[in-house]
Parts: sequence; structure tokens; C-alpha cells
Amino acid sequence: MYKVLFLASWYPSRVDAFDGDFIERHARAISLFHKVFVVYVVKDPSIKNGKTTVNKEITGNLISFRGYYPYSKFKSGFLEKIHSNYLSFRLHKKIFKMIQEEFGMPDIVHLNVLMKAGVFARWLKKKYRLLYVLSENWTGYYPENKNGFHQKPALYKKISKRVYNDCNLPLPVTKDLGEKMNKLFGVAKQFMVIPNVVDTSLFYFENQIAKKKKRLIHISTLGYHKNIWGILHSIKKLYQQRQDFELLIVGNPSSEIIEWSKKNGLYERCVIFTGLISYQEVATHLRNADALVMFSRYENLPCVILEALCCGLPVIASDVGGIREVINNENGILIHSENENELLESMNHLLDNLEKYDKVSIASSASKKFNYQTVAQQFTFAYQTVLKP
Repeated sequence: MYKVLFLASWYPSRVDAFDGDFIERHARAISLFHKVFVVYVVKDPSIKNGKTTVNKEITGNLISFRGYYPYSKFKSGFLEKIHSNYLSFRLHKKIFKMIQEEFGMPDIVHLNVLMKAGVFARWLKKKYRLLYVLSENWTGYYPENKNGFHQKPALYKKISKRVYNDCNLPLPVTKDLGEKMNKLFGVAKQFMVIPNVVDTSLFYFENQIAKKKKRLIHISTLGYHKNIWGILHSIKKLYQQRQDFELLIVGNPSSEIIEWSKKNGLYERCVIFTGLISYQEVATHLRNADALVMFSRYENLPCVILEALCCGLPVIASDVGGIREVINNENGILIHSENENELLESMNHLLDNLEKYDKVSIASSASKKFNYQTVAQQFTFAYQTVLKP
């Protein structure tokens, strides 16, 4: 059993309960076999007294430290960023000292998302010779992301390259992302693909009660890169051709989306919105659906695709990022991003051929790959690879 210092750039907290929830699932999986010390530091706008706080939570082998620091006294600009990063780094050091004093020195550092926790991971390596691996999920490395890495300041890029170069083993969730990062940073680092993990106690195949309509489902933040408008335009055309289906949209729709759905006669007839719901409710809706529809403009590999597969659902998705690494003719249909006609044709084809997809086989295959134990064993192998004499 290793003592793993789990540094997270994103993680669920009182500031955002859903931020990096997939990273939390990795931590839970790893804690099946190792002692995991999660360190997550975040700026908290609710702090009014200027003081930092640390919340500690213990669940078996998973010990989480969430550190909160106030907004900088500098309201905006370069000085604010410098001061904020200073407060963050100082709080990382404080939490590390707490862990070191109570539990001793960790065996390895597991960095989750390069920046900005990577700055502390690199510092630990320089000061204590603690080796670190890097799990990466960020879609910001894709040039299509207009708020991603390519738009960051030169200093951010320079520091990111140093953190990546000093990493002992990158663990991207897809091969495509690993290749993208190597190309971006101009190196040829060996990497090991370890996917996101699925809670198969929630996401599993379940025989359905007969429904009046076939149910497509879309789950996302409904933001720009998920291309919800492209889905809605295609659904409108599909509904003009057939009325034997419905689309369940899980997410928080804008008033514009709601009004458009009403104006076009789709609201509650063909398109149903759940709003924000719990993770458990998401699993229930997936088990009761017939297929998942994703139409992203760019992507790495959404967790919801893995969760849908574990429920036995065939998936229609854009052929972007690492999606092709899990979707094939046996479990779904890949289409070109932005091609609404192709999306329309694929939904029509899938609705006519649902019975040809072996949902039991889809669920079984996915569950074997993405369950907690399997993924945790892959992380164990990664740690052993780095720490071997």
C-alpha cells in the first residue's frame, strides 16, 4: 500500500460541488488499494475575514484536505494573480506539512490536471525528491477551445511546459490527449493511458419497463462546446418526420433554449428538461434511456459516454478528441462535428435499429474496463513503474 499525495487542480468543494467530480472518483478508486491524501486549494469568495481555512474529511483510506483562501487585496490585474497564486502556494505548503506531521512523507505525488496544482508538485520534487505522475483531462489543449491553453499568457505556458517536462509519467485519459500534449510541449514523453472511472454500482444495465416512446438522452453543461443548439435543430427536423421518440436533456437550460423549444412545439412533447439533478438521478435516467446523443464541437472523452456504455446504451457522438477510442460500430455511431444532417440521419438510423445493439454486451464490456477496481489497478501499476528501483 502506497501513501499517495493526490494534488488536485479541480475537486468538488463548498465553492463548486461538481468541479472535478471525476477526479474525486479517481481518488475513491485508488483508495481501494492505497492511502490517499487529497489536497485541493481554492479561492473562496465567501471568506470575509481574510483568513484561510482547511477542512479535513476521512472516508476509509481517503483523507481529503480542502483549503480555502480569500480573494486578493488587489482587485484585478497582474498583481491580483500574483498574490492569489502566492496565497494558494502557501496554503498548499501548510496542508502538506499537516499531512507530513501526522502520516509521514508520501511515497508518490499524483497530480490531477497540470495547472495550477502542478506548480506545487514540481516544487515538492525539487525540494523532497518526490516523484509525480500526472492525470490529465482538460479539453483546453485542443485548439478549438477558444478559452484554452492557446489563449493563456506566455508565462503560464512556460510554467506548464516545465511542470509537464518534470512529470515522471503522464497518465492522460485518452491516447489522443497524450499525443496532443507531447506535440504541444515539444517532447516525446512515454505516457500511459488510464481512463476515467465509472461507479458501476450506479451505472449498470437494467431491463427496462416498456415505454410508449423510445428515449434519447443528452447530458451536459449545455455550453458552447457541447453544441446543444445543433442537437435541438436536428431534433426539430426528426420530430417532423416521426413522433415515436423523445429527447431527455439533463442539464441547466437557458431561458432562450426553453423559449425556443416552446415556440417550435417541442417543449414537453418531444424535448423534456430535467434541470440540475443529483448524480444518482443521472444514473437512473441513463438506465431508463435507449441511447445517448452527444454532438460536441471539441472534446477529450466525456465521462457521461463511459457511464452510458456501462448502462448498455449505444452512443451517437462527434468524432472528436478521444471519443473514437471507445465508440465503434458495436456500441454506437461516430459523426462529423457540426454536421446536423449527419446527426439527423444517425438518430433516424439508430431509432430504427435499436434492437440490433446488444445492450448486455455493451454494458459488460464497458463495466470491465471502467470500474473502480480495474482503473485503480492500472494506477497501481503506474506507481510501481515510477517507483521501481
